[in-house]
Amino acid sequence: MKPKKNTIVIITVILVVMTAFAIRLVNRMDSVQEPVMTDFIRITLHIGLFTAWGFSLFHRIIQKNARHFLCGIAFLMVLWLCFKALKYYIVTDINAARYLWYLYYLPLLFIPLFTLFAALFLGKTENYRLPRWTKLLYFFAVLLLVMVMTNDCHQFVFRFPEDAVVFSDYEYQRGPGYVFIFTWFASCSLAAFTIMFFHCKVSRRQREYIPFVVSLVLSVIYVITSMAGFSITMFLAGDMSTAYCLLFSAVLESCIYCGLIPVNTRYGEMFVASVENDAQIVNEEYQVCFASAQAERIPVRMMEKARTGPVEISRGVILHSMPVNGGYVVWTENISELSKLQEELTDIKEELTERSSMLQYEYELEKKMKTVEEQNRLYDLLTSSTRKQIDWIAELMKEYEAAGEDVDKGREILSRIAILGGYVKRKKHMVLSIYSGFYVTEDELKNAFAESVHYLQFMDVRCTLLVDTGRKFIPGNIAVLAYDFFEAATEAALDSLYAMMITVTEISDVLRIRLIVGSREPMSKLQKDYPKALIELSDSDEWTLILPLNGGGS
Repeated sequence: MKPKKNTIVIITVILVVMTAFAIRLVNRMDSVQEPVMTDFIRITLHIGLFTAWGFSLFHRIIQKNARHFLCGIAFLMVLWLCFKALKYYIVTDINAARYLWYLYYLPLLFIPLFTLFAALFLGKTENYRLPRWTKLLYFFAVLLLVMVMTNDCHQFVFRFPEDAVVFSDYEYQRGPGYVFIFTWFASCSLAAFTIMFFHCKVSRRQREYIPFVVSLVLSVIYVITSMAGFSITMFLAGDMSTAYCLLFSAVLESCIYCGLIPVNTRYGEMFVASVENDAQIVNEEYQVCFASAQAERIPVRMMEKARTGPVEISRGVILHSMPVNGGYVVWTENISELSKLQEELTDIKEELTERSSMLQYEYELEKKMKTVEEQNRLYDLLTSSTRKQIDWIAELMKEYEAAGEDVDKGREILSRIAILGGYVKRKKHMVLSIYSGFYVTEDELKNAFAESVHYLQFMDVRCTLLVDTGRKFIPGNIAVLAYDFFEAATEAALDSLYAMMITVTEISDVLRIRLIVGSREPMSKLQKDYPKALIELSDSDEWTLILPLNGGGS
């Protein structure tokens, strides 16, 4: 609140309380008639006062859950005064009036409980929830209220005379249950104010706690003297329900003043205490209401311009504005250091961009070199694996040129070249598959053999082929081994080769290639390159060659 408005509120509250007090004193001195109308006006003033106090708490308290409980306290005070008005000025039945008196203890039991819950929420986040054990406090409060409401049955709280025709609040004695209620009220109140004091995050001087100490001491004195029945207390504040509400609300307001309960007011103190900032609160006409100690005067036109976005008022100084209820908050931000840092970061970014471009260029260059190296390596790998056949093809080409018009010899040479060329083509494809980590399909191996068989048939070689491994995929090294063994046998027997049978099958979980070669050439010379192969001359000019493929090879 603004200081002027705050003063008006305080004066208004004092006038309302003093007016109600004066009406009470006048009514006590009036012995002619029952002052019903003036007493009703007094109660109405109190109800209006506590209703306004509840709305004030709703607008001032920061923590949502604490605000709900504190507003609940104001509601219970208004409810208490409504029970009182019903009891004394509306209800005529004495039993109904007695139960309205019992209902006084509804706010008397729950006001300190709500104060304790509000204290537990202070300083917590909006999502904070009370521990589960606090639900037991509701149970005890309800239990005590039930004990009061059923007092007619057991008279444990209030004891009435034995010869009383009807029970009345004008003649009774306090029982043991009343001690429980008083203990509950005192314990919850003491616990609440203790929690507020120790959880307060605002450091204040001792003299600033004087309003809290004075209001608390006055409340304790009033409770003790009213229970003891002191005449001066009963004369000045005999209306105990109103006095309890006024004193308890005064204690809570003193807690707000001392900072035990945080509120979103007292901006003047906040701005005076603020250091190292330049902020102001202005009204809708841009007149300064609050300003920090370091705040400088800002032209109105600049503040109006800042409503749509940040405005630079000088080199490195930015003006910001944000609407609040009834005006605006304006503050300046010195970004000179940030600007300097941004320039440095821009320079660093440019340098890093250049470095990144250089690194990217080096990477692309190295990638090209690696690609060329890899291509050369693959070329060497493929060439080395078929060097023998390539050289042989070169020699055969020379022989073909020397053959001239000898058609039969030319046809024979071309057939050999076709056999060797087919092998070179298929072998390179299989080597690339092995290098890439791929398997060779059974169909691919079968097609490789079929192409070589096709070229052999051009040389009038009778051939049969069977590839049945029972496997869809064959490891590349196994496929290459089988094809190499076949090619080696073909090249060894080529000069006199007239028949060949090729079978690639699986026997006892072992892949093997079996060749039956019809040729006058000695096939035993393959034993050196394939030591695990079985090479036998089964008949005149007929050789049997068997090579297990799993794990074997030259």
